[in-house]
Amino acid sequence: MLVPPASGTIGPQIFPYLVSGFLIFVSIGIIVQILRGNVGQPEGTEFGDTIEKTDFKTLLIVAGTMATYPLLIERAGFIFASSLVFFGVSYAFGAKNAQKNLLISLIFSFIVYFSFTRGLNVNLPSRLIENTLGSGLDFVGRALGDVLSALKGVFGNE
Repeated sequence: MLVPPASGTIGPQIFPYLVSGFLIFVSIGIIVQILRGNVGQPEGTEFGDTIEKTDFKTLLIVAGTMATYPLLIERAGFIFASSLVFFGVSYAFGAKNAQKNLLISLIFSFIVYFSFTRGLNVNLPSRLIENTLGSGLDFVGRALGDVLSALKGVFGNE
């Protein structure tokens, strides 16, 4: 981050340094506690209860889908990459109906993509799906803009 030299001793860089220093300090404290043998108890268990083992299948599926996201986001576009991650995580956590999960993940990805690109003017990586739908939805966006400006004219600028 470029900070002008006249900004003084406390600038916009101080907050990230404080947060990262605090996180490092807490992490070292947790590592020391674990090395001393204080591993803690899972939430909702009492002393002496049997603790279930980690479900590594679920962990690997979630980690795998999360790891594919940065690889796919630029190559395949936001909608495809996000849909794959949403679908993979829902499958890993036990959702049964694959078609329903795929449909929900696609709808959610479309909503997020168009909310950010059309509503907030934030550029997200786009490929075939986004480019095809984007040209068709430009006319819808212009129509909504016309409707909103007409409503502003009717109700005034409040």
